[in-house]
Amino acid sequence: PVIGITGSNGKTVVKEWLHFLLSPEYRIVRSPKSYNSQIGVPLSIWQMEADDQLGIFEAGISQPGEMEKLEKIIQPTLGIFTNIGEAHSEGFSSQEEKIREKCTLFRDCKTLIYCKDHEDIDLQLQGLLKINKGLKMLTWGESTHADLHLRAIDKTLRGTRIDATHKGSVYSIHIPFTDAASLENAMHCLAVMIYFSIDADVIAERMQDLPALAMR
Repeated sequence: PVIGITGSNGKTVVKEWLHFLLSPEYRIVRSPKSYNSQIGVPLSIWQMEADDQLGIFEAGISQPGEMEKLEKIIQPTLGIFTNIGEAHSEGFSSQEEKIREKCTLFRDCKTLIYCKDHEDIDLQLQGLLKINKGLKMLTWGESTHADLHLRAIDKTLRGTRIDATHKGSVYSIHIPFTDAASLENAMHCLAVMIYFSIDADVIAERMQDLPALAMR
């Protein structure tokens, strides 16, 4: 399995947290630092060795046509669309075009994880289903239509407690952060852990130890 991550923000944090959370189960190869460009992605893929069990790679673009090349290199089986913002917007005619270009990474994915609350992303991804008819969505959010329903957020002095449900199962986790970006990144990671059928108690134990990352 190969996880492909794109979006305006959070790609590197999600990748590093997933490495932390899944390393006990898998031998993982991942993008170094923020290697997600037309040069960085090939350099990342070249690290693969025969005994690696899981790949986690970032993909970033700044203009149309770039993601098509990166998709052919990464060939993700599981996709994560973190969010959409103003980063690198100057290369695109509109926000909709930028989202569509990023969605190219997932055209042959088996499963895609994203936040259902981002309505502009959700809308564009419905078009992706016409191209990749076998694609399954694993959505999360406060929306009642999300597969992983975010029921409660309780900020404390030590971090944030999150309560969520998925197919009748309850997940109560605590992360050592209180900012909105960390909450979003943690929810993407929780969805991936559920996708890999990691036990709820194990998820909770590891999530409370998520490391703070020094970013560029």
